Amino acid sequence: MSSKGERYVHFEIANMDRWDEYIAVFYNSPLYDRYFKGTDALQKLLEKAIKDGNVVSAETSSGEIVGVMVYERKGMFAELPYLALLGVKDGYRGQAIGSRLLDVYVNICRKTGVNKCFICVSHFNPRARALYQRKGFQPVVLIPDLIRPGINEWLLMKQL
Repeated sequence: MSSKGERYVHFEIANMDRWDEYIAVFYNSPLYDRYFKGTDALQKLLEKAIKDGNVVSAETSSGEIVGVMVYERKGMFAELPYLALLGVKDGYRGQAIGSRLLDVYVNICRKTGVNKCFICVSHFNPRARALYQRKGFQPVVLIPDLIRPGINEWLLMKQL
């Protein structure tokens, strides 16, 4: 249970009115520190994805944004779904919010009729990789220095 006592979350399609709250979800995480800190890259990514309708937020019953996922409907080989970003707010991690966001992603993928979906996870994030594998995503390949030098990314795939 979080320090705020909130257990119930529901999922909403994100809107531009709250983009700064979506960004705050990623603070205090290695992903934010290594990819986004000191840049406007996260803001740009979220703005485009929100406009495209490809951001889902997890909100508590009091309306606090505690999780965010960004996906691309045809982000893998311009054909298959790709989960581009998943984050859970500090203080709410380890409460199955990320797991439930993954379920939302997989359900979106199934509704589109595809037979597989993809996600990447950085080598420095073994906890996330373990979650993805528990949810049925299997490693395909480790790609060295994919986006940043010294950061390797695992490409994982789930058969639907």
